Amino acid sequence: MNKNYIIEAILVAVAVVAIYSIVQVNVPLTSAAVSGVDIGSSVCIYLNNQPIGPCTHNAMMTDGLNFVKTLIGNWSGGGNPVKWIALGNTSSAETDQTTLPGEATSCALSRAEGAYASVGNGNWSISKQFTVAGCSGGNIVINTTALFNATSSGAMFAGKNFSNPVTLMNGDQLNITWFIWVT
Repeated sequence: MNKNYIIEAILVAVAVVAIYSIVQVNVPLTSAAVSGVDIGSSVCIYLNNQPIGPCTHNAMMTDGLNFVKTLIGNWSGGGNPVKWIALGNTSSAETDQTTLPGEATSCALSRAEGAYASVGNGNWSISKQFTVAGCSGGNIVINTTALFNATSSGAMFAGKNFSNPVTLMNGDQLNITWFIWVT
């Protein structure tokens, strides 16, 4: 190979690396550009202790992402833990929003504090068993769940539409378990 071609190839490679380095400095960080930290969660739904489908991932809300940012980046800022589970009947639990449209408020299905459990380093769960009570006739359709940091209002941390909606009657039990992890 000609010595000039090798030198030209090396100069081109150095120029490409230099240009790439300069461009990278000026690119703002996005979630795709950040490595080393990840947050995820999934939800499992049971009707009368029987799974109604597989555990599935949910959609993180901007409020939820900002809440995690505040807790991790500004611990002294405090805040309420994310442990209130809401149920509802809507097709939009997984769109970025601050409330759960169609949130259940009767029949003992109102937003309730879930039980926290540590399930390993950086992993925890929030679970709640709801028992339908005080409804004449039943036939209550529930097809969504969401996690909040307050008994009312608050930040909607995450939401999930059920792949299999459930119709509840008095006495039915609906178990919701959210699994959250930070890696």
